[in-house]
Amino acid sequence: MLFNRFVLAIKNQSRETLRAWSYQCESIFAQRSRRVQQLFSFYQSVYGTQGLKQLWRAYYRRELQPPLRGMVMSAVGLVGLNIKRMGSDGFDWNKERLALSNFDLCRRDIEFINALPNNQLCDRCQAKKMKYCYCQLGNQRCKKGQSQPSTSKEAETDPDTSISNCLRPLDLDVRNAPAGTVRIQAQDDQKWEPYFSKNEFSIWRRQERSSLYSYKVYARFDDITADDFLHVQTDLDYRRQWDDTALRLELISEDPVPGSNSHLIYWEMQWPRLFANRDYVYCRRYIKDDNKKLIFICNRGATHNTYPALSGKVRVTDYWSLMVIKPFRGFHEPGLHFVLTYFDDPGIPIPQNIKSWVTQKQMPEFLTKMYVATKNYACSRAIKMKDMFHGFALINDEYTANEQRGSWLGSLSRRKVNSKPEAGR
Repeated sequence: MLFNRFVLAIKNQSRETLRAWSYQCESIFAQRSRRVQQLFSFYQSVYGTQGLKQLWRAYYRRELQPPLRGMVMSAVGLVGLNIKRMGSDGFDWNKERLALSNFDLCRRDIEFINALPNNQLCDRCQAKKMKYCYCQLGNQRCKKGQSQPSTSKEAETDPDTSISNCLRPLDLDVRNAPAGTVRIQAQDDQKWEPYFSKNEFSIWRRQERSSLYSYKVYARFDDITADDFLHVQTDLDYRRQWDDTALRLELISEDPVPGSNSHLIYWEMQWPRLFANRDYVYCRRYIKDDNKKLIFICNRGATHNTYPALSGKVRVTDYWSLMVIKPFRGFHEPGLHFVLTYFDDPGIPIPQNIKSWVTQKQMPEFLTKMYVATKNYACSRAIKMKDMFHGFALINDEYTANEQRGSWLGSLSRRKVNSKPEAGR
């Protein structure tokens, strides 16, 4: 008899129990879905699209285990096949990927940054009223097979000494990044000479060919972070907003190899009136060494069959640049040094006064706009983070209310509470 009553009570309560259980599951699922969506938006606003990809790849390599890892590998494999099909237009990343050894050219730049507290001006830098001197360090010569610079006065005339002999590998922490094959062809044995200083920028130049110079720019910013500075330079969508000289800026292709951080980009640059605009097709690669606290960015001219040279524009094919970013402390903390070295051959004769105008006016203005864009990006990111955490608090309050309202046990407890006054009557 007791058992029959128990079974009858279960049948009577089963429909209500199932309804409460389904409501509870629906409420939890909706809350979790909104949480995941907001987390995704939050990390995308903080790290950007590329940073989010790197975060996922790092998590995938470290955390996922079979069989989940096998399932994800299958999904990634399908995506990789699609990427391969989309990239089957003649551009071979295995042959066109920039070599990691290009970053070894920045060794002297890193030494220059580290030695800034003891920097002394040479005679030529004093005559140019420079803030810092790169010549003494950048023009040091070494004997073959030796990495230490020669201190003898005859070193400049000694045929066994050269500037390029001082280059040594940086031994960067690149993990599993592909090595790459394409190298920058720079005239390492030519001397750097002071050019000019303006505001926080110091610029030197070095002759690459007849009447063609490469330029080296140093600056420091005390109130922006290295991560934000990197994001502003690598986010093409954001650059279209702050760089009014970039008439077109398009991502042509992305290296499908994980950890390569290589991209093929088309860039049309606006020039003053009476001059044709310049456009570029170039490969970009960047790496971030967490151990040495250094960021490197390398660019070099390339070709792509779907972006041929167009009439009315001057295609710049001989172009390269190197940048090293060194934060004061950490990547997320304010304060950084950077050294930018770049060269481009416009392909046609340009008056020297126009070249000087581009270097002395346009380059500092561009770097200043980049600095302002980094400040604006950091400010907007902080606002997004504040709104995001405020949204999390609202979700938590809403979920707590749903949990108390929709829980089956909670509903039973409320019934008992409500039934006690009736029983007292």
